[in-house]
Amino acid sequence: MLKAKRVYEPKSSRDGTRVLVMRLWPRGIKKAHVDLWLKDLGAELANLRAYNAGRVSWPEMRRRYLAGLKREPAATALKRLKSMARRGRVTVLCSCPDETQCHRGVLRKVVGALAALTVVSTLSCAPSEVSAEHEAQYRYTVLGYVTDARGRPRPGVGLEVTRQKTGFAYQGETDASGLYVIVTRLADESRGERLLVRAGPASLWVTARFQPADHAAERGTRVDFAGDKVVEQAGLFQATLTRFLGR
Repeated sequence: MLKAKRVYEPKSSRDGTRVLVMRLWPRGIKKAHVDLWLKDLGAELANLRAYNAGRVSWPEMRRRYLAGLKREPAATALKRLKSMARRGRVTVLCSCPDETQCHRGVLRKVVGALAALTVVSTLSCAPSEVSAEHEAQYRYTVLGYVTDARGRPRPGVGLEVTRQKTGFAYQGETDASGLYVIVTRLADESRGERLLVRAGPASLWVTARFQPADHAAERGTRVDFAGDKVVEQAGLFQATLTRFLGR
C-alpha cells in the first residue's frame, strides 16, 4: 500500500517505509526522518521552476512528470517503489503544501493503478502461476465508468473504495476511456460488508455479495458515475471485467 504526505508533517508509526521523492533534500529535515531517498522520482527541477513561476499550468506539469516516469532512471526507481508498496506500507514524501497539485499525489495514483492492474492481470494466469494472495476468494473488484452528463469519458478522475468495517480505503483512477478498476482485499467472512464508492463529491454505498463457497468465480460489482448520478450495475460486472482483461 502506498500513501503520500508532506515531509514536514509529523512522523507516524503508520507511515511504514518513508520514501523521499524530491530532487533536492528539503531544508530542516534530518536524515533520520526518511528511510529512503529516491531522488529520480522527484519532479525535474526545470519543470518545477517553470511551474512555480507560473509559466506552465498544473495539467502541463502533470503531463511532463508522467512522461518523465517512463524514462530512465525514473522508470527503474518507479519499479522499485511499486515493488515496495506491494510488500508493505509505504509513504512518499515531498515538501509541496498542496498534494492535489504535487507530483507526490500523481505518484500515489500511478502506483495504485499499477498495483490494481497487476493483481487483476493474474486472473488470466494458470492457477499454479498465481500466489494465494491473488486468489479469487481474497479479492473483491469494484470497476465501472466515469462520464459527464452527456456520456463523455472523464479520464484522470480519482476514486476511492472504503470499507465501512475498517475504514481502510483503496484508491484508483480512470483511464482514457473513463474506466476504473479497484481491487479490494475481502475474504469469505466479508460477505455482506458495506463499501463506500466515491468519485469526488459523488458516492454510493454497495454491499459485497458473493457465494463464500465459490472460490473460482471472480467477486465484484460495477458502479458507474454519469454526471451527478451514481448507479450500481452488478449484473454487468463479469462482462466488463472480461472486456478489460481482453484489452
